[in-house]
Amino acid sequence: MTFRVRPVDRGRVGSDRSRRTLYMNVGFGLAVAIAVLILIAVGATTWYGEHLAAAATINGQTITKDQFADRAGVEAFRLEQQANRIQSEVAAGRLTQAQADDKAQSINNQLDSSTFTSSVLEKVIDSQIQAKLAAQMGVSVTDQQIDQKIAEDKTRKEERHVLLIAIEPTIDSGKTAPTDVEKADAKKAADDALAQIKGGKAFADVAKAVSTDASKSAGGDIGWLDQDATEDKGWLDAVFKLDVNGVTDVILGTDGTYRIGKVTEIAPAEVDPAWDQKLANAKISQASYRAALASEALRQALEDKIVADDSAPGPQREVEEIHIAAPSGPLGEKAIKVRHILYTPNHDPSNASKVPDSDPTWSVAQIAAQKAYETVKADPSKFDSIARSESDEQSARGPDGTGGKLPYFDENSEASGLDPAFAAAILADGLQPGQILPPFKSAFGWHVVQVMYRPPDTAEMAKLKSEAEAGTKFEDLVRDFSEGPKSGAGGGLGWVAKGQLDDRLTNAIMAAPVNGYSDVVNVPNDGVYLFKVLGEKTAAPDADQLATIKSSAFNHWYAPQKDAFTITRDLVPSSSG
Repeated sequence: MTFRVRPVDRGRVGSDRSRRTLYMNVGFGLAVAIAVLILIAVGATTWYGEHLAAAATINGQTITKDQFADRAGVEAFRLEQQANRIQSEVAAGRLTQAQADDKAQSINNQLDSSTFTSSVLEKVIDSQIQAKLAAQMGVSVTDQQIDQKIAEDKTRKEERHVLLIAIEPTIDSGKTAPTDVEKADAKKAADDALAQIKGGKAFADVAKAVSTDASKSAGGDIGWLDQDATEDKGWLDAVFKLDVNGVTDVILGTDGTYRIGKVTEIAPAEVDPAWDQKLANAKISQASYRAALASEALRQALEDKIVADDSAPGPQREVEEIHIAAPSGPLGEKAIKVRHILYTPNHDPSNASKVPDSDPTWSVAQIAAQKAYETVKADPSKFDSIARSESDEQSARGPDGTGGKLPYFDENSEASGLDPAFAAAILADGLQPGQILPPFKSAFGWHVVQVMYRPPDTAEMAKLKSEAEAGTKFEDLVRDFSEGPKSGAGGGLGWVAKGQLDDRLTNAIMAAPVNGYSDVVNVPNDGVYLFKVLGEKTAAPDADQLATIKSSAFNHWYAPQKDAFTITRDLVPSSSG
């Protein structure tokens, strides 16, 4: 019923020679796999050359098979160099098995033939579109900027062996966030730890005593990091300003955790002196390689401009949102959306099918479901609050949960694993929007279900807009229909500045009247949106808004720009659009 993300194992580097031998074998396997990929790419290009006139078209302009082959060769070469660097890092003792495996998996994912072809083709398409957009905007790159991009590609980044003390505030049972007192206690513990270190106590001993990070048992050793590591950025920046054996101040992370770092070794950045010879050996021309890196430099220049423009003071709107997520695939004739409240034996859906029908916990679940049914039958507005507080589907619960809303199901869903009893109930003929079904039993428990609506989503959202304009409270519509992350708290997004959202959404928000509603916006592969505008102001983006703008503004700008082009993808026919 739920999916959980496994925590990342940052690992630590030890001196086990047998492990290093294993890592070397992993790296060698990658290099062999990439060599095979290059042969496959060459063979595929030959086949396409015999059968297809173009790799793709953009507004009728052809991307030739030779353009694709040139870029494919460059990208395969770069993957090969990544594999070689994994081998070098393992040999130097700067990668653990977990880290090596993680990097190897990332490369292997890119080696899948369909993934590689579509990825390279998209790079070529993006290069041409971005060149057109850059010319329109007066954006260009110099030879020096391209040279810098090439230098970065040739260089292994500086790495640092780091120790960490992290102190996360405790949180009272049943609460989702620490109190001010708990935050102050964590800050004091971190300050005390730093004082002990400055007083001469070994960093590792202090880490073992007070750190809340998984690395505490190893004295805070989190291995080797470069500046692309996924650690807290403020703390990582501080770490990379230290000399060997330097210790940071106490750094408060964006996640509320207090951190102290120490650098024990530094491996300086290193340029590969044989890079150009390796290019020649791989039969990659300098012109093809430089063109690929030039396109990346131009993309960066475009991103820099978009981020700079969106970071300046400008209009902002305070909004609430209704979002209906796009279907994951084509829908059948009987497609329907419902929401449900689940009551299971022992509050454990994953093991409900193992509980005998005669077990009294089934009756307890049935009684609870019947009570909920009678309540929501008398007052449907209570459905959401009951789902968030009582449902045994954990993803439904709390203000950040779904409220029991489910994706589309249709006549094909049972074949894809939908419980047969659930399918029979929700796909029955004659069901109407708003209808609440009497409790029924599935392998997971007893369900109380309300029919929501049938496709298309744009028609449903237009209906919701009409209801809002006619006087229905927007927060009630959010509660009962929105699938956005704030659906359990009125749909409030706060103040929205340009660059925070897809430009299609931002443009609709800025065009709407204050105290009114936006147009319905359909973002392909994302979903349908409707906004209520509560207020407006002119202001510079705050720190949180700036962080979003820096990480996402380019993609929010570029996605609708790209969608405006007519693109065919002859190497990947099913992806044409």
